[in-house]
Amino acid sequence: MPTNTRNAVTAIIYFAVSVMITAWFIEQKFGYVVTPDAILLSNIVAAIKWIVMTIAAMVLLKENKWLFIRRTAFASLAGSCAMFSVYAFRYIPGSSWQQFTYAMAFSLLVMTIFFFKAIISTRLSLKWFAAWLVCLVISIVLQVKVVFSLHPGIVTNEVSHFFDSRKKVKFPNPFFF
Repeated sequence: MPTNTRNAVTAIIYFAVSVMITAWFIEQKFGYVVTPDAILLSNIVAAIKWIVMTIAAMVLLKENKWLFIRRTAFASLAGSCAMFSVYAFRYIPGSSWQQFTYAMAFSLLVMTIFFFKAIISTRLSLKWFAAWLVCLVISIVLQVKVVFSLHPGIVTNEVSHFFDSRKKVKFPNPFFF
């Protein structure tokens, strides 16, 4: 099998598994409230940064196009797999929302490191990394502000009580009549 074909097939597999992991993770509702429409929209927003970079690579790169796309697909997969750290972070003291946020921050860090490594190893300009970071920031803003409309008032420990191994008990407010 030619190298470009092998890189393309591998990239497709990496991206497909990444999408499945991300969809499963979003569907689990760790620490936030979502609807089926929000799950779909969240997946689309999460995928857009990868789609933008893949199209840019296909259009702008002459050499190492498929190698770069394969490596960016691996960065996507690594970031998606890093979301499983939520299971480790649930043992850190704090609310389920904080534990979820730690896992997401770790996932973003892993993804960013692997994407940077893809840029360096394929000898692309750091402008590619800057462009991806812009896409990442836009993606995060869209996730937080548009998809989930997150604010502390709607995020409660009760949302994910099934997930937390340390059952949280909510005591009634004695000053509320």
